[in-house]
Amino acid sequence: MSPIPTLSRRALAGLLVLGALGGCEELRRPNLGWSVPAGLLPPEQEPGRAAIAALTRDMQGANTGLRGQPVRVARAAALLEWLAVELTTNPRWAPVPAEAKAAIGQARDEMRGALGADPLAASPAMAAALAAAARALAAGNRGAAAGALGTNLFPRGGEAVLGRLADPGPLPQGEIAATALAEAVRSLDERSGWDTDFDTPVPADRGGRGPTPFGI
Repeated sequence: MSPIPTLSRRALAGLLVLGALGGCEELRRPNLGWSVPAGLLPPEQEPGRAAIAALTRDMQGANTGLRGQPVRVARAAALLEWLAVELTTNPRWAPVPAEAKAAIGQARDEMRGALGADPLAASPAMAAALAAAARALAAGNRGAAAGALGTNLFPRGGEAVLGRLADPGPLPQGEIAATALAEAVRSLDERSGWDTDFDTPVPADRGGRGPTPFGI
């Protein structure tokens, strides 16, 4: 079996530029998707970019497991549920490669399997439950966290899910998918690709940034 790739310097650098590109045309389009559940992201940030950056941070090291970090895992699980729907239903993300979107869906399914979730549950309900559990765990209220993870979504019950959140095991697809999505968005930014083909930079004389030097 080939080794699971780790995050590259290029991928980590891409996270730093996601927040610095808020003035691009893509972010001025209306956000037609459903809202991110409360408490997952910093306030007053564009939710799509913030969710991608937060997910990529939370999934670092997930290929070898995130033991003892239940708040982080619950937050990442909720973000995967939100992004899996947002990326495929909101027109603003149309230029993102289909394989990057599919990878997030696969990462969501991997996470559901790790947590013992219903594989056919609706993502909005899953995201809300996991976000509520993350908020309760962050506040030190284990009982409320368990109560948020009902058997309608998690057949083994809330206490069993809390155990999984504390030790979900390896989540290689989650780490790979989050990194790939961050790279795809970064590449679109570099190429002014939100209004053109993904692989075709917009020339500077047409209002684009044109080709950018490797390694930015």
